[in-house]
Amino acid sequence: MLGACARRGASLVAPLPLERFSVAPMMDYTDRHFRYLLRLLSREAVLYTEMVTAATLVDGAGAPRHGDGARWLGYDDDAGRTVLQLGGADPAQLGAAARLAAPRGYAGVNLNCGCPSDRVAGQGCFGAALMRDAALVADCVDALAEHAPVSVKCRVGVCDTVSDMVDDDEALYAGLANFVSTVAARGTCAHFVVHARVAVLSGLSPDKNRKVPPLKPRLVSRLADEFPELTVVSNGEISSYESARDRSEGNVAGVMAGRDVCKRPWYYANVDSALFGADADPAASRRDVLLGAYAAYAAAFEADHARADWSPRRALLKPALGLFHGSPGAGRFKREVDALAKGGDAGVREILERAAALVPDDVLDAPPVLDVARRTAR
Repeated sequence: MLGACARRGASLVAPLPLERFSVAPMMDYTDRHFRYLLRLLSREAVLYTEMVTAATLVDGAGAPRHGDGARWLGYDDDAGRTVLQLGGADPAQLGAAARLAAPRGYAGVNLNCGCPSDRVAGQGCFGAALMRDAALVADCVDALAEHAPVSVKCRVGVCDTVSDMVDDDEALYAGLANFVSTVAARGTCAHFVVHARVAVLSGLSPDKNRKVPPLKPRLVSRLADEFPELTVVSNGEISSYESARDRSEGNVAGVMAGRDVCKRPWYYANVDSALFGADADPAASRRDVLLGAYAAYAAAFEADHARADWSPRRALLKPALGLFHGSPGAGRFKREVDALAKGGDAGVREILERAAALVPDDVLDAPPVLDVARRTAR
């Protein structure tokens, strides 16, 4: 056990928010616009940004998209439950990045030790490759903790190729426990989000890394049980309220969902009542969300950021495309949005209104519905 782990470092200004349900950091998905839409569906969910490399913030590497530097640090979440994920392996650079982000008011900073991309592993050796150097991760966490509460996102293990994958859960767990205990021993991080798969650093795409390595949620549960002083969140294949309930048993603090939220965000409009015990959920209907609050936000952002040679229109429309997933009119809505976005001068609000007119009124006006049997408030 880690008697010192429960004690936060003196630099930690506040604890991280309760992470009973969170949405994973996903490149090209969890940008500020998608997070704004998700916040209309849940006041309680913890939302993670896309991964931003420390070099991008500190050195200005890469041209920001979406019109200005707000691409990386700007956001519009007044719930105080958004976490910035940083990538890097240089403690000084990570600390500088966290210092730059501090005035933005993020709830915390998450260090990426779980991305299996060979590009990430090969360039600067960060992401999942960092799991092989727990002492360096601890140094990185110490630097980050000078400016914000810190969590670490990792995998249950790491290997070079598929043929190197260990099929011995005891050996895997020993490596995971050693990594976590080494990082946590400094007292500056007691919050770990663990994807319940091994990361394969070479030969598998990020997509295949989410499918080929077998899911091992019991290793995450064991970690939570054997290190009760830590906050442990389980990630990987969370695709229903039932799976969220099942994976949150024992000492596991909560779950992190990913691709399924992007695919069908409206399904998760019951998160607050289902998983946090709220009396009601914030979204009354998809008409209310899409043509009300989100359309107003998108129109204002478009007006403030559009330039003669560039428009944020596509980026603003993308988060709305999955709102009608599985419902009548979903295909017509997406096709109309795409057609209107490709040509003409229609703004985002007009495009959303014209596309939504192709969706049946009963779909637009229906409240989010959750089977009472699936309510899992604790």
